[in-house]
Amino acid sequence: MIDLSILPSRLPPIHTEQGPVTIERIHAKHIHPLCEASQQAIHHVKPWLGSTLCPVTPALAKQCVNDMEAAREAGYGLTYLLMHDEKCLGMGIINYIHHTHLTANLGYWLTPQACGKGLATAICESLKKLAFTQMNLYRLECLIEQNNKASLRVAERIGASKEGVCRKRIFGRDALLYSITV
Repeated sequence: MIDLSILPSRLPPIHTEQGPVTIERIHAKHIHPLCEASQQAIHHVKPWLGSTLCPVTPALAKQCVNDMEAAREAGYGLTYLLMHDEKCLGMGIINYIHHTHLTANLGYWLTPQACGKGLATAICESLKKLAFTQMNLYRLECLIEQNNKASLRVAERIGASKEGVCRKRIFGRDALLYSITV
């Protein structure tokens, strides 16, 4: 089993024109920034990821943080937030970790104002590096709906290969399966 407790609480920052964007493991101190970011992003996140990972009330944000910490402690997943000036710009997650086959899912979301600045590609690259160098995974998978053009571009930029269509995979809708391997 992969010991997720030894992984860093921060990843190297992303340098932008507005200054560094930190990548911080989700923590109770993030409840309010996560809630504010989720309120901004829910309309374009919910169709792809549902509302659990994009909590729009303080109570739901607290539950999300607690669930993500419990998932880390159980070896099931690891969640990081993009933070700039104490504001959350989005989330990156490695979850559905399969400890026998050493595979996992890679996902993310951003607030609308954070889109189009290379942050999705940057957090995915950081998580990819973490997965392959520190978690010793062999494969990451991304499930993307066919009309989510922005996520399809991110998958291509991070070197993911399209493998096929998974029927009825995301909320009863088809999804494209992309993978990244070492």
